[in-house]
Amino acid sequence: MMQFKVHTPIGTILDLPVKKVDLEGLDGFWTLLPKHADFINTLTSGIITYTTEDNKTLYIACNKGVVVKKNQEVRISTPLAILDDNLENLTRTIETDFKQMEEERKEVNTTMARLEIGLIKGMKTLKTEGGFGGGL
Repeated sequence: MMQFKVHTPIGTILDLPVKKVDLEGLDGFWTLLPKHADFINTLTSGIITYTTEDNKTLYIACNKGVVVKKNQEVRISTPLAILDDNLENLTRTIETDFKQMEEERKEVNTTMARLEIGLIKGMKTLKTEGGFGGGL
C-alpha cells in the first residue's frame, strides 16, 4: 500500500491508502505502485485514477500540478482538484470548466502584456518629452 495525498491551495482534499495511482504527466502516462522507484513529474490537466484498498477505482480531475512519489507515499499538488466516482462527470468537467479557465488565463495574460507594453511606451514618451514636468 501507498499513502495517497492530494493538496490544493485550500488544503488536503484526499489522504488515504491506495494500491496504485494512474496519471498523465507531460511526458506520458504513468502507473505508480508501492515498490516503484521514487518519482517526480509535472501533471497535465486530466483525470487521475486510483485504486483503494478494497479495489474500488476512483477518479480525480486535476488542473495541472506536480506529483511526487517518495518511498510509500504519493503526493499531488494542484491548483484545482475535483473528486468524483463518475468518470463521465469528470471528463465533462475537464472538457468544459478546465478549458474555459485556461482560455480565461490566456486572456488575462494577453491583457496584462498589452498593459505592460502601454506603460513602457508611456514611460518612454515621458522621458523623451522632458520627464515628469521637470521637478522629478
